Amino acid sequence: WFGGPSGLAVDFKLSLFSLCAGLFPLFLVVRSLLAVAVGWQTMMDVNAVLFITAQFGSRFANSFLTTAVRYELLEIGGVKKFASAQVATQVARCFMQQIAGLLTDNFPMKRLYVLGEFINLLLVGALLLISAYASSESASLALFIVNIGFGLAQAFTQPVAKSLPPAVVSPDDLAVVNSWDLTGDKIGRNLAPMVFTVLSSALGFMTAITLSFGLCLGLVCLKQMIKVADQVPDSRRGASSPTSSPSKSVLKRLLNVFKQVWEGILSLKSDRTIGLLILNTLVTNMLVYPLGSVVFPVIFKAIPEGSIEGEGSIFSRLILSIQDLVGIHKEKAWMNYAAVVSLGGVVGPFLSNVVVYWVKAFTSSRLELMNWVGLIVGIGGQTTALACLLMVLTYVQSLSAGMRIACLFIVWGGMTALNNVTTIYFNAHTQQRLPRSERGRFIANILALFTLANSIGSLMYGWALASAGLDLQIALSSRLLALALVLRLALGVTLRLDRSGRETVLLKKEE
Repeated sequence: WFGGPSGLAVDFKLSLFSLCAGLFPLFLVVRSLLAVAVGWQTMMDVNAVLFITAQFGSRFANSFLTTAVRYELLEIGGVKKFASAQVATQVARCFMQQIAGLLTDNFPMKRLYVLGEFINLLLVGALLLISAYASSESASLALFIVNIGFGLAQAFTQPVAKSLPPAVVSPDDLAVVNSWDLTGDKIGRNLAPMVFTVLSSALGFMTAITLSFGLCLGLVCLKQMIKVADQVPDSRRGASSPTSSPSKSVLKRLLNVFKQVWEGILSLKSDRTIGLLILNTLVTNMLVYPLGSVVFPVIFKAIPEGSIEGEGSIFSRLILSIQDLVGIHKEKAWMNYAAVVSLGGVVGPFLSNVVVYWVKAFTSSRLELMNWVGLIVGIGGQTTALACLLMVLTYVQSLSAGMRIACLFIVWGGMTALNNVTTIYFNAHTQQRLPRSERGRFIANILALFTLANSIGSLMYGWALASAGLDLQIALSSRLLALALVLRLALGVTLRLDRSGRETVLLKKEE
């Protein structure tokens, strides 16, 4: 920028090229999702396409913003503050999900859906003001608070977003819409770190956040266009119910959040399959997902600067070419490594869609088996992928920097795909069994449970990372992952042998 007119022009062109290169993958993903969805008119109408697109954009925006805040925290405050920020966010989300579940059951879902994105928009505006005017001393605290804010905004939207599909599409299309919804969720969540790394390296933190403001504004308009066939339960005609006094209901949920979660677990005794699936998801949220958000960034940040340049392997050269192409600075290279592994989660959802359509074709002669077959395939695949991930994490120190990234990219992509498959059929099963008046409360309860599990898992991995030396950190993290493998094996066997649970799934499909 100080090299005269020619230097200014060259740097401007490089920055513009970096911006285009960073947004091009996002453009391709959105375009492919829309093209495929619009082409399958027999499966999804325009309203469903709008919903899936809004879900993808919302998840991408939230992941982009939380990645920006967390990476800055890791740079400024270190590992402990980085992990503690995530734990604080997860705990706060538990309380917000309870309020959101109550509102979902008693107020128009579309208004809540749009309001959640508008809150995101306000938070981005606040982040812009903080970035422009906050001093360096207060930046760490400000980022910590904003990180909690984005977590609360996502928690507010989740119960209503999970309850919307039956009001957007017909019951026969629930599995397909859930599949594409989860595909967009995983792609948005895992693509956002790469896009943020590119934009922040090429154009700066402030410009990246400014672009996200425009994205959130567009999402508010897009969500307003979705048609929702929703009938709100009428509790305003003198009926005496816990929801007739909103302030008391909200206060009760805030004060009894753990009791509500426990009661939600006890209510699942009538459906053992749902109980086993909740336990399976608890294992994922507590012992698997914190790896991507807590452990992987720390592993890559520990890679010595310049080590990947001296390897000469094919994958190392490919990563360096990508960094040079999009203009990622060397001091932020560890962000690029973490983002590359996250891109494995972008490939995974497409693989899960293939599995979903294969299950649908496989069970075409006996549709009542579709959910059951999908659950068995998903949990069996999850167990296999988890064993592979444990092997890679155990021996990651013996691999070169390039091979670490390559192996984690492949295994994490497979793990994401098979987690997706299980979640798709879990959602389809619960959406069909639960009435509209209970769906929001049920989703809020299990989301609070999953959030608490993720908080506990982040604390456990944070404790492992607080130990001295990378070798000990990886060893302790591997032991936690081995525990997840043992638990998942036990749950898979129990589900497979549970004949009464199988009949519960089949009975719902026959109806």
